[in-house]
Amino acid sequence: MTQTSQILRHILKKAESLKSKNLPALAVFDLDSTLFDVSPRLKQILHDFSADPTYRRLFPQAAEALKDIEMQKSDWGIRNAVIRAGLDHHHPEFHQSLREFWLKTFFSNEYLKYDRPYEGAVNFVARLQELNVDIVYLTGRDVHRMGAGSRQTLLHWNFPLDDQRYQLVLKPEQGLDDAEFKSSWFRTIPDEKYQQIWFFENEPVNVHKVREHHPHIDILFFDSTHSGKAHPPTDLPRLIHFLIEEGGL
Repeated sequence: MTQTSQILRHILKKAESLKSKNLPALAVFDLDSTLFDVSPRLKQILHDFSADPTYRRLFPQAAEALKDIEMQKSDWGIRNAVIRAGLDHHHPEFHQSLREFWLKTFFSNEYLKYDRPYEGAVNFVARLQELNVDIVYLTGRDVHRMGAGSRQTLLHWNFPLDDQRYQLVLKPEQGLDDAEFKSSWFRTIPDEKYQQIWFFENEPVNVHKVREHHPHIDILFFDSTHSGKAHPPTDLPRLIHFLIEEGGL
């Protein structure tokens, strides 16, 4: 059994114990690069840029180079993929156009349908639901650009969502700092409401902020990809998937 699976099974056993004592628990999940692999979204964005007649006319060689590009799960944004395609020294107009296209599409409702849950994610969240754990999807996505698509994607993949015990929480405005937004949201939870709170997050900046201000929360670092703006935590439980191996809980 992998270390990740052991950690996940331990969480489920704790949730089962709390349920048996009728004690409340909460699991909080980030979305991008924690519950969902966003590399298919990034791949579609690059392919759509490549296929656009305007960009093919303006940047024929660069657009062709992006046509069959593959993303890696460790990619954060599109920069590494562009470098792998040999386009890192291409002229500034191309990079500006590509960045504008990425900003318009990545942060949009329309492209969220390309995201795919990480292995075991749907089943793990469902097991928490069965054990009476409240669930919140706490994301740096904002309501205006990504609210509807986030809701549709969660429901499409059968993640529990009812706006009561299973809630989606998005930034009310896109310009808010992600780490501050998430840390502030945790302050809205009354201290006595939950016996146990778990927080699953891939971005070290957010992890460090929440950890600093809410030391009572158990944080699980999902080691997928991140911005590189802070070092990953080395002393927290580390997950690389959500697969629970067979053999009981």
